[in-house]
Amino acid sequence: MKTLLTLIFSLVVLTAAAQRKNYESAMTAALEKMNSSETVAKFQEAANTFERISMTETSEWLPLYYASYSIIVISYLDQDLNKRDAYLDKAQQFLDKALKIAPDESELYSLQAFLIPSRITVDPMTRGIEYMPKMNAAIDKAIALNPENPRSYYLRAITLFNMPEQFGGGAEVARPHFETAKENSTNSNRNHRFIRTGVKK
Repeated sequence: MKTLLTLIFSLVVLTAAAQRKNYESAMTAALEKMNSSETVAKFQEAANTFERISMTETSEWLPLYYASYSIIVISYLDQDLNKRDAYLDKAQQFLDKALKIAPDESELYSLQAFLIPSRITVDPMTRGIEYMPKMNAAIDKAIALNPENPRSYYLRAITLFNMPEQFGGGAEVARPHFETAKENSTNSNRNHRFIRTGVKK
């Protein structure tokens, strides 16, 4: 009986290891596809691939992260503002699913902060007042969860850099956040091997 249990346990471990290897191979291939994408169609293909992976790997948040990321990038690439909210609604759905899996993951809040500016561009005068506090709250949460995450500091730096000086922004105010993002970027893959070291827009 002991020998049988040992054999069964060994088979389970080997199967789990094979599944993990398949997952990592699928993620690597999908990331290569995404990284080489330059058009809406190609980013949509990447998003579809990550979505399929997420359906198999239901306990993993990274496929949902990249599905959301790919759709957010599409929202920036497609200049038709009438389509933007629909893209972002889909991206938010992926992000919400990821947050259910990993509610304390800093990267997901950084991604939330990356999504919000695209919402604002649809109607800056009206949406800026509504969404800027939400964006800052997402960045604050990302930093609180992981002070070494470079993406949160980069997003804050970009926000401040593009903000008029009379409202507390400008290059000098943004500089320390850019410097912190740069310092932390060397360690950005320490916890999550697939996370990009920068935010692409």
